[in-house]
Amino acid sequence: MRWQGYVKRFERLPARHARGREGQFRSKVGEMKKVKAFAVALAILLIGCAGPARHAKHRSDPDGFGGIRWGTEISALGDMEKAEQDKSENSDLAWYIRKNDVLAIGKAKLESIFYSFWMGNFEGIWIDFKGDENFETLKKELFERFGKAREAGGGMEKMGKGARREPLPTEHAGAFYAWWGEKTDIFLSYSQDRHKGTLTMNSRKVREERRDYEKEKEKEKRIKERGF
Repeated sequence: MRWQGYVKRFERLPARHARGREGQFRSKVGEMKKVKAFAVALAILLIGCAGPARHAKHRSDPDGFGGIRWGTEISALGDMEKAEQDKSENSDLAWYIRKNDVLAIGKAKLESIFYSFWMGNFEGIWIDFKGDENFETLKKELFERFGKAREAGGGMEKMGKGARREPLPTEHAGAFYAWWGEKTDIFLSYSQDRHKGTLTMNSRKVREERRDYEKEKEKEKRIKERGF
């Protein structure tokens, strides 16, 4: 099922995070762990309530981002700067920032844009933004471009109560919107408590190739461990 690969998209960002146009970095590790946990809970919630409508097509289904098509090799791009990687993470996945990138979508102002490449091929983007006004502006822009989205909101507060965990980043008055396309899956999340949000876009084709590759690697690893 389509949701099974979604959590992979929330791989941890580089251990240090680009800030503004200067390309300075700050830590993101703790936040990424929380977002990863939130993705698991959200996928379960949406698959339970989405029904047949979750297969509705985008009004527009982009085949990339910022003029770069999904699957483009990093070697073909001369304006990318590699972000420092967390050595404990998947070595096949690398994050980049774009030199002189325009940190805006429509009238919404962005904090940063990360470009992820799997095995050297462009597979997704991660965008950070701040502020209620920016969130509303960005949400309006996305609805105009892609049409109606799947939505999860305050119901997330009820999930996981009593469990031993820290609050999730979009929990408590948070919002989450999902657009599932033939080429691209899009997720918008926002925490009204923290006044911070993220927008992710990912290639379905590259994600599926990655999932199949990782399954095969895991299978080979188990065979090797068993000695046959």
